[in-house]
Amino acid sequence: MKVKAFIQSNTIFLLLILAFIVSAIFVPHFTSSYNLKNFLLQSTDLLLIATGLTFIVLNGGIDFSVTSVLALGSVVGAYIMALSPLSATPVIAIPVAVIVMIAIGGTVGAVNGVAVTILKIPSFIATLSTQLIFSGLAILFTKKVASRTSIFGLPESFFVLGGEGKAFLVPIIIALFFSALAYWILEYTRFGRHILSIGTNPKASFISGVPVKRVIFTLCLLSGLYAGIASVVLTARNQAGISSMGDSMFISIIASIVIGGTSILGGSGGFKQTLLGVLFITLINNVMNLMGIPWFITMIVQGLMILFAALSDFIIKSRKSFFQAVS
Repeated sequence: MKVKAFIQSNTIFLLLILAFIVSAIFVPHFTSSYNLKNFLLQSTDLLLIATGLTFIVLNGGIDFSVTSVLALGSVVGAYIMALSPLSATPVIAIPVAVIVMIAIGGTVGAVNGVAVTILKIPSFIATLSTQLIFSGLAILFTKKVASRTSIFGLPESFFVLGGEGKAFLVPIIIALFFSALAYWILEYTRFGRHILSIGTNPKASFISGVPVKRVIFTLCLLSGLYAGIASVVLTARNQAGISSMGDSMFISIIASIVIGGTSILGGSGGFKQTLLGVLFITLINNVMNLMGIPWFITMIVQGLMILFAALSDFIIKSRKSFFQAVS
């Protein structure tokens, strides 16, 4: 019984270890220093944005707009560093661009928060709308200022934030710091308890005095801010502002959260689970890329994993509800 309980509570961790061992034995070049470095850097981008979205999922919501934050933040930040009057002075342009990119994330998050809490629009509709709006703005902005879809010529000192050269640990440290901060918020603060409470039963939380609207607005804000930070790291790693940045990331983001063990119905899970989910999804993507498997097959595999994880979560919660009702 103890072994069974251990396996059930550590499934994703055990799968991650098994997948890593199998990949190291059978996949060519998997354990090369270049590939392992690339694996870690890819994990940082995904971890930052998945951590922000986990706040929303724990609350029983969704945020499609995180990918539009990546794109809009990237091109606006790149414009400041490469094409604006400030570009002649990188020591000023870089911090201004970083602040603006994170502020864009916060702004999009605040818009989502107002739409969900004040206008009472479901998060699915609200964030899908803002995703389309801000993604379109990213393309429009780039074409207006650069007459193309990307902005190049960023200062080399900015690339440190993306792990350029010997600084590859910088984005890893950034991602782990903000992931640890999110973990602390959830596990050791009243706000964290409110998140899980609302995700489990929003009506009961409101009756018991939890400031539901304020918590939901803050979660939307946090999701946007984390996406803004991810935009900084990803732009630095790509060494360009790209108006389509993040377009294909959402499936990996939600897969990391759900497969990690956070319930899409809200109320259970956390950031430790998201970290494990991120490493697992990045490992799967990395291995399939090394093996030359087409991208659409990777999408099918991720889709099946999400479906299996969501179905398992639904069955487990249904059983709990049944036994609670019987008892």
